[in-house]
Amino acid sequence: MAFAHVNPFLCTIIFISLHQKRYIGNLSAYCGAVSAGTAAACGIAYLNGGDYDTIGKTIINSIGTVGGIICDGAKASCAAKISSSVDAGIMGYEMAKHGLVFPFGEGLVEKDYEKTIQNIGRVGHQGMKSTDVEILNIMIGK
Repeated sequence: MAFAHVNPFLCTIIFISLHQKRYIGNLSAYCGAVSAGTAAACGIAYLNGGDYDTIGKTIINSIGTVGGIICDGAKASCAAKISSSVDAGIMGYEMAKHGLVFPFGEGLVEKDYEKTIQNIGRVGHQGMKSTDVEILNIMIGK
């Protein structure tokens, strides 16, 4: 099977989004739109000639901005969460292309891009277990 027709932009978005999700797990109160918005901004960075460092800084800036959004199952508010996440991703890219990045110690931000992704995964996977239960209890009126 030939892969000459594979769009590198789409691959960038898909792989970065999947890589973030890998640490979060299958079920989490962590909003998936944050991962998608981050990945979309990385795709934009790639299309504009962004290198590894710029894409990494885009990830840090995006996660550093909206990494705390929870998914509460409220479908009408999802559009606003998606908009906020994409906006944060684009702002993160704009910062990154000018060499700006949130410094180590800003919440979940680490010096290393991969460690920052792992931190958000840890919050989404481990830290939000009780949040999942509470959201479900609220939704069923408990």
